[in-house]
Amino acid sequence: MKTRNRVAFATASLLTLAAATAVHAAQPAPAEATAAPAEDVTLGEIVVTARRRSESLQQVPQSVTAVTADTLAKLNLKNFDDVSAVTPGLTLSTGNNGYATAASTRGVSFQQETSASPTVAFYLNDAPVETPVLFQSMFDVGQVEVLRGPQGTVRGISAPSGAITLTTRRPNLSEYGGFLNTTLTDLQGRNLQGAINLPIINDVLGVRLAGVIDQNDFDGVRSVNNALRPQQTTSALRASVAYEPSDAFNAYVSYMHLDKELESYAQVQGPGAGYNGPAIESKDRLSVNDGLSHIKNHVDVVTAQVESRIFGQHLSYVGSYAFQKLYARENVDRGNLIPNYEVYNISYVPQERTTHEIRLASDPAPDRFLDYTVGAYYSWTSTDVDAPQPRVFPGFFGSPASPSPFTINPKFQTQLSIISPSRLEETSFFGSLTAHFGPDTELSVGGRQIIARTVRSTNLSLLSGGFAATPASVLPFGGGCGPFASSYAGFCDAPVPATPIPGANKRALDRPFIYNISLSHKFSPDFMVYANHGTSWRAGPAVVGITNGVNPATGTSDPVLAALQVMPNETSRSYELGFKSTLLDGRARLNVALFRQTFKNLFIRTEPVQYLVFDGRSATPSPTLFNFTTAVPATIEGFDIDTALQITPEWNATLAVSYADGRIDNGLVPCNGPIPAGQRVRLCPSSGSTSRDPLWTLTMTSEYARPVHDNIDGFVRGLFNYYPENNRRSTALVIDDYSLLNLYAGVRSQDGAWEVSLFAKNAFKTDEVTSLDANAFTVSGAGTPGTLTNSTGYFGTTFTPRREVGVNVRYAFGSR
Repeated sequence: MKTRNRVAFATASLLTLAAATAVHAAQPAPAEATAAPAEDVTLGEIVVTARRRSESLQQVPQSVTAVTADTLAKLNLKNFDDVSAVTPGLTLSTGNNGYATAASTRGVSFQQETSASPTVAFYLNDAPVETPVLFQSMFDVGQVEVLRGPQGTVRGISAPSGAITLTTRRPNLSEYGGFLNTTLTDLQGRNLQGAINLPIINDVLGVRLAGVIDQNDFDGVRSVNNALRPQQTTSALRASVAYEPSDAFNAYVSYMHLDKELESYAQVQGPGAGYNGPAIESKDRLSVNDGLSHIKNHVDVVTAQVESRIFGQHLSYVGSYAFQKLYARENVDRGNLIPNYEVYNISYVPQERTTHEIRLASDPAPDRFLDYTVGAYYSWTSTDVDAPQPRVFPGFFGSPASPSPFTINPKFQTQLSIISPSRLEETSFFGSLTAHFGPDTELSVGGRQIIARTVRSTNLSLLSGGFAATPASVLPFGGGCGPFASSYAGFCDAPVPATPIPGANKRALDRPFIYNISLSHKFSPDFMVYANHGTSWRAGPAVVGITNGVNPATGTSDPVLAALQVMPNETSRSYELGFKSTLLDGRARLNVALFRQTFKNLFIRTEPVQYLVFDGRSATPSPTLFNFTTAVPATIEGFDIDTALQITPEWNATLAVSYADGRIDNGLVPCNGPIPAGQRVRLCPSSGSTSRDPLWTLTMTSEYARPVHDNIDGFVRGLFNYYPENNRRSTALVIDDYSLLNLYAGVRSQDGAWEVSLFAKNAFKTDEVTSLDANAFTVSGAGTPGTLTNSTGYFGTTFTPRREVGVNVRYAFGSR
């Protein structure tokens, strides 16, 4: 069935379901089952903390998506990246290795490999955290909020595209309770999570304990060369304490410990090279790895929130401490260039981060003209990367005169040592003033002065212990090998000395100032218009992996490559105009936002580009491939639409669309092609896209619930996502339009104490390639004279999620 037919079929199914439920809704309810009263036919209020205070979603003058705990439970969203399924325009990804976490929105695709700070900031209980902290697991969540546009004047750190905040459930101080939730699927998925709430001193002190055990087969990719299955196991425990001795003071402290382990393969497609595996299509979900990649991640994080109120003022503190330890043993021979031989990159990355924020604000009052907020923020992050990588030399694949992947000699291999410590320290002072011109008009101006200190170094060196098969004719031994051994006729085993390689080092002190201006007016209690203008800043990263050795003829390194190793700082300006409306006596909402954002030095990552390397062993440069990071001017324009409708007391629906078109403004980008004489890399002007995601995406949800027995409701739900044709993922691929439909059905108690449901995710088994590398896989060292240079014939790829059928059982008691 063609993709368009699948889309039509899925859409028709939703429409048929809607028509059927509408007919049933019009029929009288059975005598023993009483429908909800008419006055309850409203959407209900969603409370958010986008501006660091609790207020209705419809009163916040910016584009915000709130994903409630109820939505997470109903749609069986167990992983953090599942949030993107209910938030159009947001992409959350973990990569095929499980740890390259990234979030992209508002027309900018963030890739962790750029080494820049994320374009979307992440917060746990209002404290900034690194992306892996949230991506590892999601359990006992109160709410997730997605804030679009530049952030940083209200919250701790500057981010150009948005922020995602996750709040955990707080202890109930007056009632015992808890819940247990179990999910089992046909894809070896087993998820068990629960919580228990314990009031220690009634209305004063409470404790909440929550945990999760999650086991699955990750993406299900199997290897044609290894019978072992991929698997992913996550276990986590969170302990929270709330203390509220009076209405004027409260404190909340939460600690989470998490361990995650992943064994996986790299998915490929392609014809192969005739010796390293069969022809594979993306839909086969196969790999040609000989061995599994192995990732271990350990996380400990503490967050603390303290609030006090006195004399109409609100004094608060938010702090955090996080320690992460990542160990990765990643199989880099993803195209099986060397059959029956394992080549691994090893990474050990411990990271420590602490943050502190204190703020003083006036408590809003109906008759106050001016409200204020002032505060200070401090963060310190220490990251140490130790990542030795294999490097092969002539002789590794047999004689340099006739290299072969079937002849491996480890004597001609050593390691490239990569040690990259970094220390980031940021202090900022912020403040805002909000003027209330009557009850309906509000003008807010805020700013943040940032003082950022960056110390980052990258120490690269070839470790001694390896050898290079060197022609005897170039050595000073009269055509012989002198003191060197000889493994191949005409070649000598010349030792490779420990060789330092120029790295990317950065020491900087930056003092940027960012600001935000917001004007809103309520034409009625149900209709508000607003306009925002804001700025953002990100520190330029130091890029690891570019080899910029000295040219023996000139005695200098290349200034163009040096500029690509340390990026300039990035700034942006954004403009947003929108309205929020509540319609049909509270039964519907329509929110629309238009935006435009311009960047100076936006960080983007290229596809593999060839450049020339002087490695200290030869006077002639050798070509190699690298995914460069570069800084370019860019402009993004788009809109967000969010609608919801409570059709009847039993039936509701939502529809959301996000559109973003981002383009490079004729910036110079590393590119493939003839490299000009005297240069080592080619630069080309570009007007390409700033995003790898489609121009727009659409999300629909719907639920119909109806009493089926005393105090029991039956229900059906649907989650529908549509993705149009996308030619921006890579030069090697045009992704056809496709859709995904998740279906749910079950029964629940009317008081919400229990629920049993069956579900089918990707119910119609949509099969579509979602990414494809532009270049075939090679192994590190390919391109060096005398080593193997033929293509593997395989390309890295990803595919739409598999169809997953499962059952979910939830039971809750007391305060839940």
